[in-house]
Amino acid sequence: ETVLYAAKSMTLSATSYTYDGKVKKPTVTVKDSKGKKISASNYNISYSGGRKNVGQYTVTVKFKNRYSGSMRKTLTIKPKGTSVSKVTAAKKGFKVTWKKQATQTTGYEVQYSTASNFKKGNKTVTISKNKTTSKSVSKLSSKKKYYVRVRTYKTVKVNGKNVKLYSGWSKAKSVTTKK
Repeated sequence: ETVLYAAKSMTLSATSYTYDGKVKKPTVTVKDSKGKKISASNYNISYSGGRKNVGQYTVTVKFKNRYSGSMRKTLTIKPKGTSVSKVTAAKKGFKVTWKKQATQTTGYEVQYSTASNFKKGNKTVTISKNKTTSKSVSKLSSKKKYYVRVRTYKTVKVNGKNVKLYSGWSKAKSVTTKK
């Protein structure tokens, strides 16, 4: 009689990448319930197509021989980030300028806070055009210090739904609003 073995876990060498124009192909490790590596001769790996542009992709392991079933993992390619060029104080506000990052991005998010660690009281503004590189924020408190940072995002379809994938945040720059 045939004994069917069960695979317990599947891991990818990386599940998150930053867009760099190259196809991503993480290595796959599969282990059994005892934590032992299962030989690659016992499964076929298939990668969903594309894996170059910003998006979410699936890596599927289909078992064969005395192993049964299949497992899958998701890998995400995030857009490249940007950096704050400058923040200029304005009357009860500021203007922030950043470096354009139009490749594989939909737009930007500007976040500002009175806390340097952005732990509380954050406000986020979405800029939906990737060609835009500045944003004025007003109606703030006067003579108050704000920390400002920016990130890029790209809207992609995942299982028929629109999902925003984000870059990491830029380093923050501070500004003190004018009276």
